[in-house]
Amino acid sequence: MNKITFEQYKSAIKVKYEEKKSEDVSGILLNPTPAQLRNLCLMIFDNLLSKSDENIFRLFFNVKEEESLRKSMERSDIARFRPIISFLKGEKDSENSVRIELAAILIDFNPRPYNKYLLNVKINEIGNVEVPSLMEKDKAGEKNLPLDKWVEKGFEPKNIGRFEKRKVIIFTVFLSLFFMGYTVKNIIFPEKECMMWDGNHYEAVDCKNEKPGSENSTSVEVLNENLLSFKKIEVNTNTVFFEKGKPIVWYGKSFDGNYEYFNQPGLHPETEKTLKPISQYIIKKYIHKQ
Repeated sequence: MNKITFEQYKSAIKVKYEEKKSEDVSGILLNPTPAQLRNLCLMIFDNLLSKSDENIFRLFFNVKEEESLRKSMERSDIARFRPIISFLKGEKDSENSVRIELAAILIDFNPRPYNKYLLNVKINEIGNVEVPSLMEKDKAGEKNLPLDKWVEKGFEPKNIGRFEKRKVIIFTVFLSLFFMGYTVKNIIFPEKECMMWDGNHYEAVDCKNEKPGSENSTSVEVLNENLLSFKKIEVNTNTVFFEKGKPIVWYGKSFDGNYEYFNQPGLHPETEKTLKPISQYIIKKYIHKQ
């Protein structure tokens, strides 16, 4: 099974957007403007939000829990919607998970957010495990029937061959254990749907414990498992910067103008500027001086 990546999730949202444009009677999604998307957010809010969607809204508009979400949306700078428009139209990609999740809400993409989309794919893959076909004799002779057709005809597992019955029981037990394990896991270890930058790496956190507007609110984002391996690293003249001629270190400037180095490409977690691949020029000019 290939791991469903966040890039595939973004692609699925873009495909849904193309479908949604032709279905949208309001015409907002056909050629959206920042002001129209802000108004669409207000309409979605008035039709009641799910808890996960509300979390995305509060993260995107940077609204504290005790503050009025609607009033903050009304006063918000509409320029913040421009990157979402560029993403949906395919003009410019985005690695900002909150923007991606808001885009999913605006076009009513399901299942969302990303972690639920990923879980849904895993469940579908388990459900697609093949069970050997069963044999039924009827007036037309012998023909193969899948398990669900036997159930429709009222056959119980005891009426099925011994070998086939065992296969059905094993599959049923396996599926039950999977869902039971997932339920118990969420009760004992609540699923962390957010993450935050913790100095040099992303840490998965419970959205309820890290509210927007808190001391660390600027780094609170929707969980992206691909970024949990993203780290800021210390470099020196002994650091390996290239493998097979390709850079394996990326760099960017912090708010105070210092160069910082990372183990993966992407956006600087604080400035949100795109990181650049290391070069011999940067190594000689800035790292050899250290």
